[in-house]
Amino acid sequence: MPKPLELRKVIKILKPYGIEFSSNTGGKHSGKFIRANKSFPVKTHGQKTMILPYALNGLIKKFELPSDVFD
Repeated sequence: MPKPLELRKVIKILKPYGIEFSSNTGGKHSGKFIRANKSFPVKTHGQKTMILPYALNGLIKKFELPSDVFD
């Protein structure tokens, strides 16, 4: 199970996989990771928001990423 990571680090890790983060979608404190026709919403309060393990696992499943991508 991956450890919590800051949003800015998650964005940096996912960039080579073609996954972008858009803070313009959703509400005031949310954004989405987007690739092609798939998206994954997350709650955010700035770039230092901690993304918890359940959300990181959700990203791995949704975008079919390697299981060790966040280790």
